[in-house]
Amino acid sequence: MSEPTWKKHFWRNAFSNYLRTALRLISGLVLFRLTFQNLSAEAFGFYSLLWSLFGYTILFDFGLGFTAQKAVAEKMASGEIEELNKLLSTIFWSFAGLGVGLLLVFMLAENSFLDWTKVSAANRGEFGRAYLVFFCAMALAFPTGIFPEALRGLQRIDLANWVTIVALLLNAGLLTWALLAHAPLSWIVFISVATTLAPNFVCYFIVQSRIPGFDLALRHYQFSAVRGVLSFSVVAYLITFTNLVMSRTDQAVISFTIGVSFVTVYQAGYKVSDMFGLFSVQMQDALSPAAAQLNIKKDVAGLRELLLQGMRLTTLLCTPIYGLSAVCLDPLIRVLTGLKHVDATTWWVGETLLLATYSSLITNSCGVRILMMSGWERRVLRASLLDAGLNLALSLLLVFKLGVLGVAVGTMIPTVLIGWLWILPMTARFCEIALTDLLRQVMTSILLPISAGLTTLALIFWLVPVTEETGFVGCLWRGCAVVASVLGLGYPFLRQLRKAKRGIA
Repeated sequence: MSEPTWKKHFWRNAFSNYLRTALRLISGLVLFRLTFQNLSAEAFGFYSLLWSLFGYTILFDFGLGFTAQKAVAEKMASGEIEELNKLLSTIFWSFAGLGVGLLLVFMLAENSFLDWTKVSAANRGEFGRAYLVFFCAMALAFPTGIFPEALRGLQRIDLANWVTIVALLLNAGLLTWALLAHAPLSWIVFISVATTLAPNFVCYFIVQSRIPGFDLALRHYQFSAVRGVLSFSVVAYLITFTNLVMSRTDQAVISFTIGVSFVTVYQAGYKVSDMFGLFSVQMQDALSPAAAQLNIKKDVAGLRELLLQGMRLTTLLCTPIYGLSAVCLDPLIRVLTGLKHVDATTWWVGETLLLATYSSLITNSCGVRILMMSGWERRVLRASLLDAGLNLALSLLLVFKLGVLGVAVGTMIPTVLIGWLWILPMTARFCEIALTDLLRQVMTSILLPISAGLTTLALIFWLVPVTEETGFVGCLWRGCAVVASVLGLGYPFLRQLRKAKRGIA
C-alpha cells in the first residue's frame, strides 16, 4: 500500500505550525507596543474594539468550516469530487450571502455604533471610514475562510502556514511603517485586514491546483449537499461554542461578582498557561484531517496508531514543559507581564490553570480531535457540555469563597475530572482496549525520557533554586537543559516515530 498522506506531511505541518505561532506571538507583541505608543487613546480603543468583534465571528461559522475540512479529507480519499464541489460551493455561497447581509446591517448601524462608542466629532469621519473598511473585510472573510480549511483537509497545513507566515511578515513591516508615519486609522485598518485576508485568496489558488476538477460555480449550489453533514456541523458548532464559553466566562464571572479590577490578577496568572497551551497544541492540528481520511477508509488500525502516536508525542513534549513552567512560574509571570513582584494569589491562579491546561492536553487534545472525525462527535459534545456547565457553576460558587483563585479552581476541577474519568475512558473504548492498556501503551516508550527530564529539572531546582532575581535568561537555560535531557533519551522514540510516519503502511 502507498504511504498515507498524513504520514508524508506530519512533521512539516507541525514545524510550520510552531513557526507560524512563534512569529505571530513576536509580531503581536511588537505591534501591540507600537500601536499603543503611536495611536491616540481614542484611536487605540476603537481599533482594539474592532478586532475584538472579529473574534466573535466564529459564532457565525455554524461548524461548517470544520465540516469543510472533514469533507475534503473524506471526499479526496473516496474520489467523490463532484459531491465535494457541491458541498464546498454551497458553503461558499451561503457564507457569501451571510457576509453581504451582515455588511448591510453594519453599514446601516454605522452612526449608531459611532454614537455608542462615543467617538468624538473630530474623529467621526476617519473612524467611520475605518469602520467600513473593517466590515467590508469581515464580509469577505466569511466565504474565503473555507480555503485554508480545505488545505487542512488536504493535509497540507504547511502550505497554508507558509502563506500565513509571508502575510505576517508583510503585516509587521507595513503596519510598522504606517504607525511610525502616523498614517490615518483607516489606512492602518486597511493594511491590517488586507494582510489578514490575503492568505485566504492565495489558499484558493493552491486548493484549485491540488483538487482535480475543483469548481465553486454557483450552479453547484445545492442545499441538500449540506443537509447530509448538517448534524456534524451543528455538533461541531456547539462544541466550539462551549469552548468559547469556557475560555471567556471566567473574566465575566470575576467582573460581575467581585469586580472588574480583579480580572488583572486573574489574567496575570492565566497568561503562562495560555501560552503553554498555545504552543503545545500545534502538533495536533494534523490529527483531524488524518482521522477523517482513515475513517472514510475504515482503517481502524490506522486510527488507533494515529491516536496512540499522537498521545505519546504530546505526553513526551508537554510533561517536561509543564514541570518547567510550574517551577519557573514566578519569573515567567514577571517576564510576560512586567510585574516587579508576583503576589501569592496570582501565583496560585497560575499554578491551578497550568495544571488544568496540562491535564486537558494529556487527556483531550489528541483523543477529542480523532473521535470528532470518527463518528463519536455526539459523545464528545456531551462531555463538553458537562464540562462547560460545571465550570460555570463551580466558578460562581467558589468565587465568593476563594475570590479570583476560586474561579481558577472552578475551571481546573471539571477539566481534570472529565478528562480523566470520561474522555480518557471513552478514548480507550474507541481503541477497543482497557484504560490500563491504553495508558501502558502510551507510556512504555516515553517513560524513560520523561523521567530524565523531570529528574534534570529537580536537580537544577535543588542546585540553583528559582528566586526573585531569576529572569528570562534563567528560565531559558533551565528549559534548554531539561529539553536536552528529554531529547537525548527520547531520540530513539522520535526516530522510530519518524520512520514509522515515512514507512509503508
